[in-house]
Amino acid sequence: MADTALRYLEMLQLIPRYPHAINTAELKDKLAELGYNINLRSIQRDLEKLSVSFPLISDESVRPYRWSFDAGASAKMLPTLDMSTALTFELAHAYLTPILPPKVLAHLEPHFKEARAILTRNGNPLSHWPEKIRLISRGLIGARPDIKADVLEKLTQALLDEHQCSITYQARNWKKPQEITIHPLGLVSRDPNTYLIATIDGREGVRQLAMHRISDVSMLSEKIISPKDFSLDSFIDSGAMHVLSSEQPVELYLRCDKPALLQLLESPLSENQKISNVTDDNFEVQVTVPDSQDLRWWLLAQSPHLDIVEPVWLRLELSDTLKKAINRHQ
Repeated sequence: MADTALRYLEMLQLIPRYPHAINTAELKDKLAELGYNINLRSIQRDLEKLSVSFPLISDESVRPYRWSFDAGASAKMLPTLDMSTALTFELAHAYLTPILPPKVLAHLEPHFKEARAILTRNGNPLSHWPEKIRLISRGLIGARPDIKADVLEKLTQALLDEHQCSITYQARNWKKPQEITIHPLGLVSRDPNTYLIATIDGREGVRQLAMHRISDVSMLSEKIISPKDFSLDSFIDSGAMHVLSSEQPVELYLRCDKPALLQLLESPLSENQKISNVTDDNFEVQVTVPDSQDLRWWLLAQSPHLDIVEPVWLRLELSDTLKKAINRHQ
């Protein structure tokens, strides 16, 4: 009886949520890997018994039958969520809602519901937590472009399995969409867009492909060929995710006003940032950063509160930009 109960638990864990499904033959193979050698007829009888107490659905239009958990079924967990884990799910919901497409969030909703049920049990004060947290993106950010749920699902699976993909992609400077073969390497969210980091067959370098510009995905059987020593962190740290003005980094030397730029003491521009000559009115910053458009936008926004001591060429460039702005608005 104990073995049967354990087999039931293992079987339930192998059944995916609709629209995904698993057939009885696949269940038989997976159970055999776990040490349960059972025939197809017995598996079918077990599933019929379990469907009385669990929200299981079967597709009997194909043989062998395909089984799923109902899409809206509660995500009951063993052991049940503790308060800390339930709170983590609630925070994850607040963070992920503005980032993920609605169809993708729908797959997570049963887990969020279970977390809320735990938090609201017996008048728990944490039940008011959703009313007390908000996530606001800094800066002026437009609405996030729509990403097709099936595109995101297929590409994340390809990333996990390290398989090449054939995709239909529309770059901004292409007259029409092109079908290209890619080697997915990573996903990066950079408000307001999500980017697939990949190489493209027949083209050099690691590319950033905007997810909302991908209209179709087919996973291929071939494994990816990753560039030698590629690291997603190193790729980001190189400044590649910025709109670069040059490949050479900028060694900045700034004189900053207090209190306007005190955030630089709390949130450095880079890990290599050094602070010196701190007085009651100002302080100096030395830091090496990518030569990017983001750097220029930040310096222009903060120009009333800082002096660009070095490099001189960047100070002159931004001074010229500010003069043009003044002339335009006058």
